[in-house]
Amino acid sequence: MGTDSSLKVYNQNNNSEFAKLITENLENIILKDNSIVTGSVEKVDDKYVHVFIKGAKSSGLVDINEIPHAELDSLEEGKEIEVFLERTEDRNGNIVLSIEKARRAKSWKKIEEAFEKQEKVSGIIKNTVKGGVVVEIFGVFAFCPNSQVADRPIKNMNEFMNKPMEFQIIKIDNVRMNVIASRRQVIEQEKNKNKEKVIKNYKVGDVVEGTIKAVQSYGCFVSIESLDCLLHSSEVSHLKITNLNDMFTVGEKIKVKVLEIDNENMRMSLSVKAMLPDPFETIKDKFKIGNEYEVKIVKLTDFGAFAEMAESVVGLIHSSEIKHMQKNVNPKSAFKIGDTVKVKLKEVDTEKRKIGLSYKDCLPNPVDEFITKYPIGTTVKTKVVTKKDFGIFCNTGDSDIDIFVHYKQLDYAESSKALDNFNKGDEVELKIIDIKDDKVNGSIRALKKDPFSFFDDKKIGDIVSTRVVEVQDNGLKVDVGPDRYQTIIRKSELALEKSDQRPNRFSSGDSIDAAILELDAEKRRVKLSVKKLEQQQADEAIEKYGSTSSGQSLAGILGEALEKKDQKKD
Repeated sequence: MGTDSSLKVYNQNNNSEFAKLITENLENIILKDNSIVTGSVEKVDDKYVHVFIKGAKSSGLVDINEIPHAELDSLEEGKEIEVFLERTEDRNGNIVLSIEKARRAKSWKKIEEAFEKQEKVSGIIKNTVKGGVVVEIFGVFAFCPNSQVADRPIKNMNEFMNKPMEFQIIKIDNVRMNVIASRRQVIEQEKNKNKEKVIKNYKVGDVVEGTIKAVQSYGCFVSIESLDCLLHSSEVSHLKITNLNDMFTVGEKIKVKVLEIDNENMRMSLSVKAMLPDPFETIKDKFKIGNEYEVKIVKLTDFGAFAEMAESVVGLIHSSEIKHMQKNVNPKSAFKIGDTVKVKLKEVDTEKRKIGLSYKDCLPNPVDEFITKYPIGTTVKTKVVTKKDFGIFCNTGDSDIDIFVHYKQLDYAESSKALDNFNKGDEVELKIIDIKDDKVNGSIRALKKDPFSFFDDKKIGDIVSTRVVEVQDNGLKVDVGPDRYQTIIRKSELALEKSDQRPNRFSSGDSIDAAILELDAEKRRVKLSVKKLEQQQADEAIEKYGSTSSGQSLAGILGEALEKKDQKKD
């Protein structure tokens, strides 16, 4: 038998060499799940791109929908492409590949590197979501909060959409693959480079011009060149300012004085009031409370108008001090900025640093004219002009002033039900009873006879006749006298005996005698008691007919009295 010289035979001595070759070959072709590998295109059909992977048992499939149409045309047989190996073998024995995930994995690696090195990256804002915007960075979608889009409030996000801009990656989550980016940090880093240069140009005491960039409750941020400086609310004015939005608007130019420079933190503090003399040091020497002065309107707000009395001396005309008879006047309807008007100085509070002015005190008060024509106590004929739940407003027809009549002043019953008897346009006669704080009050009942006058000549203990108006759970409503003054006889005062103190023993229209228990003419209040009347009658019977010994009943006393009377007849 001949020997084939081309056949290589391994014996025991070269087994180690064979094992080494096998190991090296396996190491070169071992594939791992969730890794990026390079393959070559075998063919492209309607659904998949078939990719040959060295070391794989079979070709892998990439869904054709993962590949943009522009790239699909360039996928020729044999072209090398990077794919993401999801699984070396699925349940059908196929290798699972993805081009999209390969690109995403490579992009995520770039994201991680940029985050670790704190490098600026290019991104494009694609759309807005709740609380921020979505930014595409290296093909990965990141979230940028609204507060991190810019270093100023943004009214319209459209100006930033679909434009390449630089961002800083400030947070990543490798598990959820979430990214948070910031454009504001990039802007501030650029500004910080210039801060030191800007600060070197100024010194404490310099007066400079800046632009209001933001207004907060605690102060304003003023931009000087590229440096944002704080104008604290306490440095705005010598006067107390309650709302800085009433004084400044974003974008407004303003002159300020450099109050302090912090070279370490690269900050400057500013002041407006440092450029002005303190008005409260000399105001009382120049102005007297109660005097009238001409002032210039310099600022209009919802609650009043600020008026300049002299340089750096500004007072407030509150909305309640603009017109007589009106408390909440819109200042913009009465003044314009630049108007010169006459005001009265009403208040100077050096502690609160407030100056109070009055415009209406320099105008004729229509109430004074009204008082001259219709003094308190005058009876006038009027018409109802307004009806409210608490009263009616009437007018004489020759004045702008309405006379208010509270429902308790409509009649002596003092019930709001009396309002049902009045309607807009009704002619009513009333009496002026009070003029206070520019308000005129009237009374209709003051022209009627007071039913309480029935008690003018009465005293406690007197007996009066009443008529039941209404039976109530807690007693009886009764009226007394010819003008029918109404009051309540309480349940506990309906009888001497407790068992007889039931209100339902009586009916509407019943006549009942009662004694006066309490009487207060000033408060127009009286308390009546049937119980007191029965007690008085019992006391009289005891005194006249019976013993005053304790424990004797009224029936027994009256019985004895009747028996004695019969004996006298015999």
